[in-house]
Amino acid sequence: MFSALKGATVASELLTEHQRAQMLALMQVCYAGVSAERFARDLADKQYVILLSARRSGELVGFSTLRVSEEQVEGRTVEVVFSGDTVIHPDYWGQKELQVRFGRFMLARKLRHPTRPLLWLLLSAGYKTYLLAVNHFPRTVPRHDWEAPTERVSFLRTLAGRWFGEQYDGTKGTVRFAGTHYRVRDGVAPIDREAAAHPHIAFFARNNPAHIEGEELVCLAEIRARDLMWALTELTMKQLRLWTRRGLKLIGVRA
Repeated sequence: MFSALKGATVASELLTEHQRAQMLALMQVCYAGVSAERFARDLADKQYVILLSARRSGELVGFSTLRVSEEQVEGRTVEVVFSGDTVIHPDYWGQKELQVRFGRFMLARKLRHPTRPLLWLLLSAGYKTYLLAVNHFPRTVPRHDWEAPTERVSFLRTLAGRWFGEQYDGTKGTVRFAGTHYRVRDGVAPIDREAAAHPHIAFFARNNPAHIEGEELVCLAEIRARDLMWALTELTMKQLRLWTRRGLKLIGVRA
């Protein structure tokens, strides 16, 4: 059995012009307010990209850009991985290849420095991105069912203020980029009545009511080895179940 997607993590500097054009086009499918200039600036700030392609056609259907940075917290070095532009074509929602690839990337970073704290910084313009963090990493700031230590919240605010400047609102914990910025297109992952009943989604909506205008909730997740291994195991099992359900159909297509 095979996943409908295949993934690869590459250095951003090795991307071809064709791949960059595909990435921009994909962003414009799912987000409004996407300009080539803004997209290029975001990509230039990242060292790595997770690419997702349809296994049958080879078409690029998803990606996530990644920035790695060493920071200091009370005299101790920590590593921060920042997720930039992230998108998957709606036809492939439910696939777990992006999460698995991201988990492997984070595991590799953790194994490089096992005793160094590893943190994941992400901006959530939609609840699906937010769920990627809170569903797998209990020590995520903010979340409705865990009160983070004061120093963790302080670090998040300081880091966001330094990286995003006046675009970051420390009171609300959100970033609103100056000028034209991305927002999820109408009809793409809306928070309907069923979604709003989910406690994590409801928390996201309360804390970032302006997400429909492109405002993004700033989140910081601690990536502990045990949480990462559990997440990878869970994702692998989900992927196996998905392959099992779709196996006969895939075999029929290939035949």
